[in-house]
Amino acid sequence: MLMTVFSFIGIDSLSGTALFAYGLLAGLVLALAFSSQRWLLWYLFGGMAYWLAVEAVQSLLISRPALLALSEWHSYVIAMGISWLPLAGWVLYRAIRYDDVSQSVQQQRELQAARYIEHTPVYDDDYQPRFH
Repeated sequence: MLMTVFSFIGIDSLSGTALFAYGLLAGLVLALAFSSQRWLLWYLFGGMAYWLAVEAVQSLLISRPALLALSEWHSYVIAMGISWLPLAGWVLYRAIRYDDVSQSVQQQRELQAARYIEHTPVYDDDYQPRFH
């Protein structure tokens, strides 16, 4: 039965130690899924999804006839660069937007500061001074 379930990893050639290691790994992932630190699994799955996307871009680059002269290493470097383009776009967008936000926040602070007159105490509506 184990031969059919784990046939995709070649379990027939694995030793008892390898089986124990796979079982321990599966147990640790399961324990992490039920713990309060399950958010760490999102980093694990996100990293796997990211690398799967890099592999997909790399295989697309290799399959293009015009890019057949590229070595595997060069295609991985180009695929990593392509995968960083959305991050670069997001950082650029945030940098441009931050200038707009900071200018509006600065104008709002200046308006608030203009409403207060220096050396004038600010009292509540029902303030009654002790001494007249």
